[in-house]
Amino acid sequence: MKTNKNIVVLLIAVILCMPRLWAYQMTPLSATYSTSGADSAKVYTITNTSDDPIAVEMKVFKRMVDLKGDEQIEEAPLFFSIQPSKMIVNPQSTQVVRVQYRGPRTVSKEMSFRIIAEQIPYSKGANKRDEGQTISFLFVYSTSAYVKPSREIVKINAHSEILDNKVKITIANDGTVHQILNDLVIEVRGRDGVYTLSDENLGKAKGINLLTDSKLELTIPLPSILENSRELETFISYK
Repeated sequence: MKTNKNIVVLLIAVILCMPRLWAYQMTPLSATYSTSGADSAKVYTITNTSDDPIAVEMKVFKRMVDLKGDEQIEEAPLFFSIQPSKMIVNPQSTQVVRVQYRGPRTVSKEMSFRIIAEQIPYSKGANKRDEGQTISFLFVYSTSAYVKPSREIVKINAHSEILDNKVKITIANDGTVHQILNDLVIEVRGRDGVYTLSDENLGKAKGINLLTDSKLELTIPLPSILENSRELETFISYK
């Protein structure tokens, strides 16, 4: 019983410390950039609402979505300049950061990025050794950034086929802008009727942000209503 009590006390201590250590905010959480002009630059604000100074570093990452619906990112420092990229934000104060697009001027398809602000270890100096403080809980803000294409085309296509007593469905973003598949409905029509995918069938596809040039594959057991079908038609709708 003594051990359990110690664990409870430790958890309470951690919970009480977390708001103090993670108390900063970043805005905006989503931004759309033009390739040139006034909209090619945005201003971000980092607000430190805690009573201690914090250190923050900002970086840019290019976004991709794989066939399973998982997002992949890779650092892309050449597309944007960030000033300042590293900063100390004093207690109860704000830091303004200017982010400027520096990539290609001609963009035929929307480009998607993450602008990420990460709290990094920072020690506050003190005259006495035991008065120093080091942050060990680090918080990350991951924001969305899009670079507008020269022409916006919305085009989501879906295709299905029967393979080894399963139905393989491919959803492709063939347009030039990302699409968020809210309230997604997919119907597969065969010789004997229509099968509507359930929420379980849809999995990660339900509400996914399907980026340009991205495809998502779903595989479900062959429904009985489609067993006698050789050819399938697939219909997709979303908001």
